[in-house]
Amino acid sequence: EMIDVFSLQEVRDKKAKLLSGGIQRRLSIAMALITDPEILFLDEPTLGLDVLARRELWTIITKLKETTTILLTTHYMEEAEALSDRVAVMIKGKISASGTVKDLLETTRTQKLEDAFIRLNQKEA
Repeated sequence: EMIDVFSLQEVRDKKAKLLSGGIQRRLSIAMALITDPEILFLDEPTLGLDVLARRELWTIITKLKETTTILLTTHYMEEAEALSDRVAVMIKGKISASGTVKDLLETTRTQKLEDAFIRLNQKEA
């Protein structure tokens, strides 16, 4: 089933180390989902992916959000904004602010999450 969900049919007989970065990420998430976890931790899932692989993974994560709680860490604010229902901003290892993207934008009086992050960082400095 996971082979179909993650479009891995063409690579099902290949060794993982021979696959592209994007396919390796899809395979990794598919393997994590085999046990049907309630929570899925994704640490920098799109790091190093090309634009197309990144977009494919965003689509997969968006679908997964419907049935699985996902805790995603990322340095890409655009990604956090696009994929997250709630965001926690960490500065120097501590949560500086958390809430919906809308909440954080209103609190920092900014229009993009990246600008909110910068403002929160300046506040902590």
